[in-house]
Amino acid sequence: MHIKQPLKVIVIYLCILFAVQLLNTLSNGLVSNFGIYPRTTQGLIGIPFAPFIHHSWQHFFSNAAPLAVLAFIVLQHGTKRFVLVYCFITFLAGSAVWMFASEGVHAGASTLVFGLIGYIISNAIFSRNIFNVILAGIICFLYASVIYSLTQFIPGVSWSSHFFGFISGVLAGKVFLTKIQKAKAHY
Repeated sequence: MHIKQPLKVIVIYLCILFAVQLLNTLSNGLVSNFGIYPRTTQGLIGIPFAPFIHHSWQHFFSNAAPLAVLAFIVLQHGTKRFVLVYCFITFLAGSAVWMFASEGVHAGASTLVFGLIGYIISNAIFSRNIFNVILAGIICFLYASVIYSLTQFIPGVSWSSHFFGFISGVLAGKVFLTKIQKAKAHY
């Protein structure tokens, strides 16, 4: 198990999220304007930036711990794979939110939280590796209420960010596993 490099990546990422949230607080929510506004030109900039933006400290803290745990798990496959999965989820889910979500500003790392859950589950299904299956089972148990929340519409919460994040994570598990299997087959 790799510990040092994953922890370094997570600490840096959480520090960036904290700094952005602090800036958002000090600017009276100005940073929130860089989230995803569905179907607007201005909202396109939110696709890469939305996972860094939180509308409140409660929003920030509700995402920080699960994001750290899930990122640590995915980082066990290497930093390169984590970055690929992160970018895939961010751009695919963000684009889907931009196209299909309800009006309002959509932002927060919960897209990645749901995306990483979807990725871990998908990776277990497609890899058929017993360790990945056990790990996915543990994640499903620990985050059952998070997964269950996909069946509920809660006012003020971007259900579409959660849903598209999860679906993007599932697709990332299939896409990146397939590429790895193809690369191994050539040797």
